[in-house]
Amino acid sequence: MSPLHALRTFLIVVAVVAWPALAAEHPHILYVTVDDLGWKDVGYHGGPVQTATLDRLAAAGARLEGFYVQPFSSQTRAAVITGRYPMRYGFQTMQIQWYSQFGLPADERLLPKALKEVGYRTVLIGKWQLGQARKELWPTHRGFDSFYGHLSGEVDYFEKSNRGGQHDWWQDEKPLKEPGYVTSLLGKRAASLIARHDPKVPLFLWLAFAAPQAPHQAPPAFLDRYRDLRDADQRAYRAMISAVDAATAEAITALESRGMLEQTLVVFHSTTGGALPTKFPNGEGDSKTVAASNGPFRAGKGSLYEGGLRAVAFAFWPRRIQAGVVSELIHAVDLYPTFLRVAGARAEQPKPIDGVDQWDTISEGKPTPRKEVLLDVEDFRGAIRIGDWKLVRIATLPSRSELYNLRADPSEEDNQADREPDRVQTMLRRLTDFAWEMTPSRYLEDMAHAHRVDMPISWGDNPIRP
Repeated sequence: MSPLHALRTFLIVVAVVAWPALAAEHPHILYVTVDDLGWKDVGYHGGPVQTATLDRLAAAGARLEGFYVQPFSSQTRAAVITGRYPMRYGFQTMQIQWYSQFGLPADERLLPKALKEVGYRTVLIGKWQLGQARKELWPTHRGFDSFYGHLSGEVDYFEKSNRGGQHDWWQDEKPLKEPGYVTSLLGKRAASLIARHDPKVPLFLWLAFAAPQAPHQAPPAFLDRYRDLRDADQRAYRAMISAVDAATAEAITALESRGMLEQTLVVFHSTTGGALPTKFPNGEGDSKTVAASNGPFRAGKGSLYEGGLRAVAFAFWPRRIQAGVVSELIHAVDLYPTFLRVAGARAEQPKPIDGVDQWDTISEGKPTPRKEVLLDVEDFRGAIRIGDWKLVRIATLPSRSELYNLRADPSEEDNQADREPDRVQTMLRRLTDFAWEMTPSRYLEDMAHAHRVDMPISWGDNPIRP
């Protein structure tokens, strides 16, 4: 073999070996979120819902079985997009409603802006719910190049109106009128955008489904998959999840067709646990029906128990993420520094973040650098996990502390507070440290100062679209 031929062969081998790292210098990121998805309501967790695409991606990627979110979806959204616990900017109580006047503060550095610094095109398709009262709070003013979807939380999936009956369907900053089922429209728009995107430009696409959040509505094609179910609400709920699965499949197929999938990190998670019958003090967010299943975990959305905070989650990236189960402790705030590292973006910023870079844990299953996680702290309650132990503190009368060893008792049935008083006090002190750093609740301030109107909250009695 001639020296020139040998050199050429060597360079080819080096290029092949190094290709995954070089191609991933600024990878595409497809970030998929859903709301109010029950832990057991995906096929790969043993549930009865048909989720073939999600099951396939989870099987080929890292199933994040220790992934925590906030009690409410706009809190989780804020945690991800800032990398900071919601209590640091007043987002710790309830969530942004259709009539709320507040949003993410202007002085918070947001994920899309950080990614734009290194050349990413940033797109939000779906649900925002981080501020809609003024245009300066809208996605296109907070770092997204384009936006298609709805600004507020709950939406009628056919009429595209919010809980107040107002039209809530937008292209960037213009109201949009178009027929169709919201979840399906989002999947088609994502696929269309990917089909037109220049693969050489790194893309951050947040595909944010409201489904399967109420109102439980689905087209006949998906309802027919569960025709044997007598309960109409449960039938519609499961159909909504299958619709999400189909819409996600459209985005994945588009990435494959453009040859972009191997250069794309896909992260999927629910922003809360499944919604179970719950009555909140002010009546907002009440749930009256049983549709979701959180499997072995206690309670659901809005609570401080595992059913409300432990979310369905996985990460997928061909040849870059090892397939398997990752049970390490990860919180939604960790996605911010993790995405920044993967994208090669600047991590330094004026305000300290609470998230930790979890890329090695997600991609290789290495032990997490996180030893504790603040699950929630607000004026009347809080929860913290340190190692295997979780403390739940209810401050309203009658006040109480609950202590659970999650490794031995994931269902939180055995309250050990009376048997472990020293541990309770140690964890309570740590929780109190966080409480002293808490910013006043913007939700409560907004409620105190707002001139409230009568809210036409009813979605009607029929969850099935004729």
